[in-house]
Amino acid sequence: MNAPIRVCGVCGAPARPPFRAPQPEIAPDLDMRPGEPARSTLADWIHTCRRCTAAAPDLAALPAAARDVVESPAYRALTTEGLEETLPFRRWAMLCHAEGDRAAEAEALLQAAWAADDAAAMSDAARLRMEVVRLWADPSEEETALRQLDAMRRAGAFEPAAARATALGRRDLSETARSILRFQQARIAARDTGRHLISSALPPPAHAPHVSHGKRASTGFWRRLFRR
Repeated sequence: MNAPIRVCGVCGAPARPPFRAPQPEIAPDLDMRPGEPARSTLADWIHTCRRCTAAAPDLAALPAAARDVVESPAYRALTTEGLEETLPFRRWAMLCHAEGDRAAEAEALLQAAWAADDAAAMSDAARLRMEVVRLWADPSEEETALRQLDAMRRAGAFEPAAARATALGRRDLSETARSILRFQQARIAARDTGRHLISSALPPPAHAPHVSHGKRASTGFWRRLFRR
């Protein structure tokens, strides 16, 4: 039996199925960018329709109402703003914004920051990260709060990051979260904007070397890390 033909939800042009990244084999970054081999597939995560330029992980899932956004001057203007490498993610972020999905918008812009990292465009990456910080506002979840802190540090917003870290320290955090927070505070004090793995922030288990600990950390991501 033939599978149904997938088409763009905006214009009806043929659309590819969503990309499925390979399972990471090493630890993710502190902002949850996955490790290799998934890390190197970033450019495949968002598909852009060749006919209408709609952008999404799954073009077939876009509602027809997204046409108004895709045809808007603001959406068209994205091609002249920022890096070409970040364009698909910024387009997807605008569509998420129109749907009122702030969480998805933040993730799209963070992925745009990762694309800027790969292009060695640090000022663009910093600007995008601060947009993510604004969208996450005052997150209640440990995972999001710590990712926000990492975004602030990597954007070079050291004073706000230090204040945010102090506020986080007053929360009832899990042991894992406290280890990451202490690591971030040391990096903030050193005015370090660099990328760091989760495994760098956690003590290695007594029965295994540090690198093995990092590999295991990549498979469970934050949800397993933050179990009490």
